[in-house]
Amino acid sequence: MKNWLKVVLRIILVSIYAILVMKLIVFLRPDNIKFTQSITKFLLLYLTLFNLNTEGNLLMDRILNKRLPWFVYPKKRLIVQLSVIIIWSLITIGIPFTIWYFINGRSLVYPPASVIIFIGSIVFLLCFIGVSMIRNFFSQWQNSLLDAEHYKREKIKADYRVLQNQVNPHFLFNSFNVLISEIKHNPDVAVDFTRKLSKVYRYVLQSKNHDLISLKKELDFISSFVFLHKVRVGEAIDFVVDIPQDLLSLQLPPLTLQILVENALKHNELSTDKVLKIFIHANGEDVLVVRNNLQEIRNTESTNTGLSNLKKRFDLLQKDGFKIEKTKEEFIVLIPLLQI
Repeated sequence: MKNWLKVVLRIILVSIYAILVMKLIVFLRPDNIKFTQSITKFLLLYLTLFNLNTEGNLLMDRILNKRLPWFVYPKKRLIVQLSVIIIWSLITIGIPFTIWYFINGRSLVYPPASVIIFIGSIVFLLCFIGVSMIRNFFSQWQNSLLDAEHYKREKIKADYRVLQNQVNPHFLFNSFNVLISEIKHNPDVAVDFTRKLSKVYRYVLQSKNHDLISLKKELDFISSFVFLHKVRVGEAIDFVVDIPQDLLSLQLPPLTLQILVENALKHNELSTDKVLKIFIHANGEDVLVVRNNLQEIRNTESTNTGLSNLKKRFDLLQKDGFKIEKTKEEFIVLIPLLQI
């Protein structure tokens, strides 16, 4: 109901604007040019086409805001927007008026008042739409600045939480215990473990300087992260990655996979009898799929902070497609990959 009221109010205001434009042009026209057609018919046609053109352009403006945001595709948006305005103006005003004009047997050699009114109205109409576009542009610009600031704050919080999780005493205690044990019983594994641990911390610290990172680097990191856990729990984790080479250059927020893998490790039982299977693959549509079998630990509380944070980060990047699905057997997260 609210939307319909807005449309009706806009049509009324646009009609008033159109009539004022018409009055202005009539007032400025030369005295020897008279209006030879029925003013009622002309006015009805004039207001219909004026409103049709305005509503169509505003509708396309809203569609383009979703498909081609100004601050993501500025050049492409400008070209498409101007093309839409010109084409729609020809369809809604140029073609109908030309047909109407010749049906009435008029010549374009010496235009009567109706021709001057239509030509003048098109100019004023384009000015009206131009003002709307400029207003929309600055509105999106302001929103983008607010979103960018919000995104920075969310990223700082996320980085801090991830870093905090990695350096908390429990994680370090487990890692050093594993390292000491491997030094005694398997020195080669201990060396590899130390390298992987160093790589994990280096990546966590370096990721703070990036909003997005390549899928290849993220997968290298998550392999090291899973390796640390596999040394600790042995064959209780089955980790498989199957990603086509052509997707490795695509981007995603750093530490995305760490949050998802850690979430799976935290909320599921791990043993040789109950192997946790984590499978990362692509669905053929530039979407990464992270799935794990469900063997949930009972009586564990979850705030879902990591998952909600990830969703916010994709929302701020204006990228649709982040989804969480849960069945009786599996927990699945779909991650849209970005092209930069």
